[in-house]
Amino acid sequence: MGFNAAKQLRINIDALCLALDWDGKRQFTEQEALTLKHYSGFGGLKAVLFEKGPIEEWQRQNASEADLRLYPLFMELYQALESRLSAENYKRAIDSLQRSSLTAYYTPALLPQALFAALREQNIHPGQFYEPSAGVGVFVAEAFNAFDQLQANVVEKDWLTGKVLQAYLKTQTDNVTIQIKGFEETSPAEKGKYDLIASNIPFGNLSVFDPAYQNSPIASRIHNYFFAKGLDKLRDGGLLAYLVTDAFLNTPGNETARKHVFTNADFISVSVLPDNLMKDNANVEAPSHLLIVQKNDQKKEFSEEEALLIDTANSRLMPI
Repeated sequence: MGFNAAKQLRINIDALCLALDWDGKRQFTEQEALTLKHYSGFGGLKAVLFEKGPIEEWQRQNASEADLRLYPLFMELYQALESRLSAENYKRAIDSLQRSSLTAYYTPALLPQALFAALREQNIHPGQFYEPSAGVGVFVAEAFNAFDQLQANVVEKDWLTGKVLQAYLKTQTDNVTIQIKGFEETSPAEKGKYDLIASNIPFGNLSVFDPAYQNSPIASRIHNYFFAKGLDKLRDGGLLAYLVTDAFLNTPGNETARKHVFTNADFISVSVLPDNLMKDNANVEAPSHLLIVQKNDQKKEFSEEEALLIDTANSRLMPI
């Protein structure tokens, strides 16, 4: 099924209403739980950049025909949020939606399903799972489907998405901790605790302020920071599996981060994924890789494959 913006928006509105009305106790019906599960964020919905107001104002700001078709649903969304939130939280919510339209592209379930099936085939059954950029919880939901006796800790910075995630997961299992905060705000006490970290991480030239990485070049790009911070959370021998754009392995600007990764972990595999992986979820196409490494606290040298990945041939041809 192709990307359907109106259908996505309808589900998102219903899911947000359920999450914001939730009292923290009642169980959702099967249909309500499915609505929460199918929340897909606002990645690819550029009409969210137009705020509440008359349609003429959208037209004055050069809204496209596709944007204007979504106008009634967006007015419903804004009314639903405004009626449930304080003025301060309403502004926070709108800011959150607008930021997420450019960055929040959620993963189709088939990817974590394939990843976890491969781990089971290798008789790998993690007990402690961590997801640093949970989105709507696709990785953690599939982890619970794949592994018995799992304990999970998930982090989501976006406030509205975190509320949906909290409502959905807390009514599905008691074995999960949900943190609505930035990865950089998580506790140092989590260091070295987890068997498996898996996520679709953010990518870009955004810097991250984390006192643990103050003045470190690793924190100057958010994707590089997520690799370093993720490795910190793993126990020795634990696995890290990140979905990341192909630029992580292919651009010179990430060489320091690649060296950091392979200084602290052993290369396991890299899978080149289809450019249209996110097409159905968010109408976006981008080349991406699934990179898997295993933390190794006794690492002494790079393997031949790791040396090639650190200094790729392509990186000499591509701009920073």
